[in-house]
Amino acid sequence: MAGLHDFMEIAMKKLLAGLAIILGVSAQVHAAGVNLVSNGSFENPDIQSGSWTILYDGDLTNWEAGEDGVEVRDNKAGTAYDGDQFVELDTTHNSSITQTLATTAGSSYELSFAYSGRISQSADTNAISIFWNGVMVDTVTAIGGAQHDWVVYTFLVDALGNDILTFAANGLDDSFGGSLDAVSVSAVPVPAAAFLFAPALLGFMGLRRKTAKVA
Repeated sequence: MAGLHDFMEIAMKKLLAGLAIILGVSAQVHAAGVNLVSNGSFENPDIQSGSWTILYDGDLTNWEAGEDGVEVRDNKAGTAYDGDQFVELDTTHNSSITQTLATTAGSSYELSFAYSGRISQSADTNAISIFWNGVMVDTVTAIGGAQHDWVVYTFLVDALGNDILTFAANGLDDSFGGSLDAVSVSAVPVPAAAFLFAPALLGFMGLRRKTAKVA
């Protein structure tokens, strides 16, 4: 029985080492999730530093703008969360931006973005609503302080394939609104190999305990 016991010990160590590798790879894949959103930090087109402009549909790279366009700001009336530029969705009127994403139907995705209320404006005017395939995910707002106070929001969404992401101003229609930056949508990986590996590992542990008891 000693030979069998030694064999079990060696096999167990190999199994545990394999599981550690699988879990480690899964964690690395999750950390390096590919962002499906193009121009999520609104750096294209690049406008003059310290300025702002209104861009209309077809002008903001990879985004569709609503009828009243979108304000792109290069560290003007606030500083960007990521890069140099961010957007405000209340131009002359409340507006919106939309992007269609190439997703895999049935998969889950992590949607995240950075939001700040516009400087010195009330929560009533700073609201932005988030839509996934036309269904509202949430509405975020905040009172604007003396400078941008960025908060990163994260949501879990389910994909239908070629999903439509929309951000829309939802506060007072007064040409002032919340700020948006660093939009990201990335797949939530399922460590399938680890799940398949786990039952075998548990069964092997049970076998080892039984063998040890008999010995």
